[in-house]
Amino acid sequence: MTAATGKIQPSAHMGSVEPAPWCIRPAEVGDIQGIKALIDPHVETGIMLPKTLTQLYESVRDFQVCVEDQRVIGAGALHVLWEDLAEIRSLGVHPDCHGQGVGKAIGKALLEDAARLGVGRVFALTYATQFFQSLGFRVIDKNLLPRKVWSDCVNCHKFPLCDEVAMIKDFRPFPDGPVGPPPDLPQVIDLERLVPGLRIMKP
Repeated sequence: MTAATGKIQPSAHMGSVEPAPWCIRPAEVGDIQGIKALIDPHVETGIMLPKTLTQLYESVRDFQVCVEDQRVIGAGALHVLWEDLAEIRSLGVHPDCHGQGVGKAIGKALLEDAARLGVGRVFALTYATQFFQSLGFRVIDKNLLPRKVWSDCVNCHKFPLCDEVAMIKDFRPFPDGPVGPPPDLPQVIDLERLVPGLRIMKP
C-alpha cells in the first residue's frame, strides 16, 4: 500500500496549502515500542486491552501506523478472524495530535486492507461510536460476535461487565444473525448464559 500523507494545512507565510508532515504506512518492527507507548495509557483508563511486546511483535503485520518525523503518533490493527470477518483493534492517536484526521486516516487504511484481503465485514468494540459511524459502521448486538472475540476480552478488567458498543461495517450484503463462522462451526457465545445474573448493556 502506498503511504498516505496527512491532511492539507494552510501555510502561515504563503497563504497556500501543504501536506502535514505525517504519513500512514504498514507498521515495521521498529515501530513496536512506539505502538506500545500509545496503547499503554489507554489500558490504564480501560479503553484498550493490554498488549505485551511479544504480542505486538507477533501481530506487527496487522498494524498501520501514522508517523511524523520518525515518531509513531497513531496506530491501529486489522485482525482477521474468519473468511468474511476481521476486527479493528488498538486504534489510538497521541493526545497532541487529536483533531488532525490521524485516526480517520488510519481507520480508512485498515478498511482498505480489509478490502484488499477480500474480507466481507469488519467490526470493532468501542466507546467511540461517532468515530466509527463516520467510517460507515453500524451498531450490532454483541451476542452475535464470535467466541474468539470474548477469549481475548477475558484479559480486560471489565470482563464480563463490558459496556463497549459492538459496531460493524459490511462490504457486501449479509443475512441477519450471528457474525463469523457458519452454524455447523458454532463460534457464538451468549454471555448472559455464561455468567448467571449478567445483563448485557444494550446500545
